[in-house]
Amino acid sequence: MIIKSFSINYEKLFSDCKVNLIYGENFHLKSEILNKLTQIFKKNEFKTKFIKEDELLKNIEILDNYLNQDSLFGEKEILIIQETSDKLLDYINFSEIDKKLILVTDNLTKKSSLRNKAEKEKIISCIACYEDDEKTLQSLLRNGLTKLGIKVPYEAIDQLFNINKLNRNDINSGLEKLELITKDKKLDSETFSSLFNTTSSFDAFEISNALLSGDKKVLNKILSSFYHFSINFNEVLGPLKYKINKLIDIYEYNENETKIAVLVDTYKPPIFWKEKSIVQTQLSKWNKNELDTLLDKINEIEILCKLNYEIAETIFNKFLLDIVTKRVLTNTYF
Repeated sequence: MIIKSFSINYEKLFSDCKVNLIYGENFHLKSEILNKLTQIFKKNEFKTKFIKEDELLKNIEILDNYLNQDSLFGEKEILIIQETSDKLLDYINFSEIDKKLILVTDNLTKKSSLRNKAEKEKIISCIACYEDDEKTLQSLLRNGLTKLGIKVPYEAIDQLFNINKLNRNDINSGLEKLELITKDKKLDSETFSSLFNTTSSFDAFEISNALLSGDKKVLNKILSSFYHFSINFNEVLGPLKYKINKLIDIYEYNENETKIAVLVDTYKPPIFWKEKSIVQTQLSKWNKNELDTLLDKINEIEILCKLNYEIAETIFNKFLLDIVTKRVLTNTYF
């Protein structure tokens, strides 16, 4: 039975479902749902027991005892199996299960037998946890502020998201701080922003994608995140060169083709579907000659940063801005 992550009735999950499957790529949302669900079980005097699927299958008697035997002391227990997969179907008949289970795992494809089983069975809840976009996170924050009765200008919320890569946990943590310290129901923007600290850093490939896509908004967040997370220019330049070479390779694979969409669709090996729109955007912003020039400029800036290590961060940050604006094509660095 498919349950939407934004409309969960936790009491109903507890009373109506024998099995709850929580899956997807959004770690923070999965943790939030699992925490709220286990609180309901604890309120009903269940003890929680966590185990990973591979450990469970190596000690299958743990599963057999849980499914087929009652506690000698009448204690109630909920088994939470992490990193679950289709393998579990070989050991559990979910159609006739009597004990309650919680299954937590990463993304399951549409072909997954476990996911298909959970979506069709009425006694199994199937909750997909997709990544939160900025609109969802802003809505989460505004709803939280409304519940607390706190008024914050829309401009302050927009500014918070413009300079930070926030996740669901960051927002919930900030709201908890607000609930503890706020007596006055109005906040100034500076105090408000100080309570929401980002715990998510950008990886080198996210930075590379933002640079080559010319995404100034994301670049602002990236530069802001450098104050929270230490990152060396070498960590970014390697993946950036890899991405540029990949774009050049796409151009060279079908040199006579001028339509970017066709270039992307016909390239071999096939580009992952989630990456296609990003790659098309990047190809529309950079032609092959410009990408060749950009590679040369990266080699220059790498040498410059190594020769001037004490100010390498300043040099590197300026270089990132030059890439987004494409001033890198005309600027000289030596």
